[in-house]
Amino acid sequence: MTCLRRHTLVWLSQAPGAETSDDRTRAATWHTADRPFVVTRRRDDGNEVGLGFCTTDPLHPELRPRRVAARTAPDRIVRHARPPGLEEIARCPAATAQAASFSNLISAAAHAGHDLRVYGSWMWQALTGERHVHEASDLDVVIDVADLGAADDAAAFLARMEKDLAFRIDGELSFPGLGEVQWRELLQDRNEVLLKSVDTLNLVPRTQLG
Repeated sequence: MTCLRRHTLVWLSQAPGAETSDDRTRAATWHTADRPFVVTRRRDDGNEVGLGFCTTDPLHPELRPRRVAARTAPDRIVRHARPPGLEEIARCPAATAQAASFSNLISAAAHAGHDLRVYGSWMWQALTGERHVHEASDLDVVIDVADLGAADDAAAFLARMEKDLAFRIDGELSFPGLGEVQWRELLQDRNEVLLKSVDTLNLVPRTQLG
């Protein structure tokens, strides 16, 4: 078992398993390049960690990147890290066209005390240098929050900021030890929210978030 959260980046001692021989080959190539995998939800009742990564076709860069599901034993994880911060993403050449939006979001987040971590297409673009981002790509962010009050504050911040940005903000708020909730869902007046973790996917009372 592992206490790693969803969206955590991990490096392995050997290539992970996958469902098909083609995906196992992709996973082995990815691992050989010393690229990280991202922790996802567990796909069965076993002890393996669910992983994902996103590959491009160098012969056909116009094709949509392929998302690949993989899995590994916890003891094969040799290093782990949270997703890259917003500043690292903003240094990606693909962000040049939206530099003003990134700069404004970085400044506002620092002032408000929010640590925005980025996953999804923008993360893979920054980590690999390959084409994962297109004009309509959302910026997927995850923010660690201590309790429901902090989560409500972070969700309101993202809603305010998005109005003046050149891109849409998607993503989640992470409650360490519990799981993640989609930030837009917290803005809705509902008694229950969908909580995701590496092990579960459940509707829970808002009050359970602290």
